[in-house]
Amino acid sequence: MSLSPCRRDKQIKLAKKQSIQAKESGIAPENSSLHLQLIALEDDMKRLKTCDRIADKITMKRDELLPKYRPFVDRYLSEGDVFSNQVFAHVVIWLFDVGELEQAIKWAMLCIEQSQPTPDKIKRNWPHFIADSVLVWCERQAEEGNSVEPYCSEVFNKVRKEWRLNEKLTAKWFKFVGILFIRDMNGKPLASAVDDVERLEKAQALLLEAHKFNNKIGVRTLIEKIDMRIRALAES
Repeated sequence: MSLSPCRRDKQIKLAKKQSIQAKESGIAPENSSLHLQLIALEDDMKRLKTCDRIADKITMKRDELLPKYRPFVDRYLSEGDVFSNQVFAHVVIWLFDVGELEQAIKWAMLCIEQSQPTPDKIKRNWPHFIADSVLVWCERQAEEGNSVEPYCSEVFNKVRKEWRLNEKLTAKWFKFVGILFIRDMNGKPLASAVDDVERLEKAQALLLEAHKFNNKIGVRTLIEKIDMRIRALAES
């Protein structure tokens, strides 16, 4: 769940008030509270929106925003005092955007544990956002013939056993993992390239689950080809 615009505006107003108080009391900017960080974050988000190219946004997040706000998040986590922290939430989103999946997933799981709201622009909760983001990464890696581990197994385990995701996204995950079992050397799904019946049966079971969650996911042909391959191996 995202932080409501009303609640966000209240935090910003409080932040500005505290900023004035901090200046009057001589508090240094580097000792600023979450509320002061939110003021800077609001300004940086406006600058980020002026970037027309996705590549430029990613560069800004990687080279400027993450180095700027990550120390604040490190300090927040080390202190152990849990509260609604939009700076933390934004940093997690940026980590996914720049491809730092290990840290992104680790901190996103913490966001779930802490019941952190997702940023306003993210209309999904953390499980849906994580599952979406990691699946996109896995699909790209698989197409290029690269390993999708350990992130694929880590997130799929959550999708399969813990998270109550919508049927469409759940089906996409079951389909993707099922296809992994029958990919050829070029990363393409090809049942005829697999000689292991057990492997084929695992793929088929996952694809059948995908079909149960969403019968329009497009796995019927693959299931039929796996059936044909299993019969051919049995006959040989």
